[in-house]
Amino acid sequence: MKKISIEYLKNEDYVDYIDGGLFLIEDVEKLPTIKMGAVEVEAIIVIFCLSGVGQVTMNGTRYQLKRNQLIIGMPHTVYSNYMKLTDNFEVKIIGISTRALNSSVFMTKNIWKNFYFLLNNPVLDIYDNEIKLFSHYYELANLKIRSERSPFHQAIMMSLVHCVVFELLALTNKVESIDFEENEQASQSDVLFRNFLELLAEHEGRVRSVQEYADMLYVSPKYLSSVVKQLSGRTALALIHETTIHAIVRQLKYTDKSIKEISDDMKFPSLSFFGKFVKTQLGVSPKKFRKGG
Repeated sequence: MKKISIEYLKNEDYVDYIDGGLFLIEDVEKLPTIKMGAVEVEAIIVIFCLSGVGQVTMNGTRYQLKRNQLIIGMPHTVYSNYMKLTDNFEVKIIGISTRALNSSVFMTKNIWKNFYFLLNNPVLDIYDNEIKLFSHYYELANLKIRSERSPFHQAIMMSLVHCVVFELLALTNKVESIDFEENEQASQSDVLFRNFLELLAEHEGRVRSVQEYADMLYVSPKYLSSVVKQLSGRTALALIHETTIHAIVRQLKYTDKSIKEISDDMKFPSLSFFGKFVKTQLGVSPKKFRKGG
């Protein structure tokens, strides 16, 4: 399974337009999974459907996408299949780099609760006016990318990235009624939670102790657990285990590694312990899961 960055997309000519932390794709057939199989993309991918019905497989789960819906893939999502279910399936795709996402402008209160919601609820129903709004952002970004560069070009493009991200956050608020205070600076707890999520992504499930994460973040395990529970509604250990099982599922589904090799790669102390962990999380053994059981 290949990991894909914005730089790779640019070099391989998969995108129609790219500038800094933002890229645009007009045709779903151009997406790299069509030619390469499963890929892990190091960017936020927003696919909004203008007409018809299609299907997207993310992290092993199939999602149907139809008119007035958008699907959001968070950084490190694995995409393994795109399919047109009707001939008139038409989408536009906006990609945002993780570097742009982590810009300090997003250090706003409760933002990571919104992103955690999107991680678990990637498909959102939206209205005609919201589809038009995202289409306008797409066309505006397209126009700016093609226009003559000014000394403020990068700042303008970054502002467009910010607008798109905050529009996504506004959509999650409507669905989930997440308390989001737009102008309030992030608290120490918000920063800690963000850093915890970034470490989870960085270690890809190979670190499974709350104590180890707490040590990396220079806080006590009790304090880290309290903050994570407050901001996500989940325990720190539950998020750690969730990250681990997602990484294991990716390897079982999309690599030819033996179960022993996956266990070693994920740094489990023994194959027996690995098997028990997978069965607890998935309800079946690694071997049976790989066979589709």
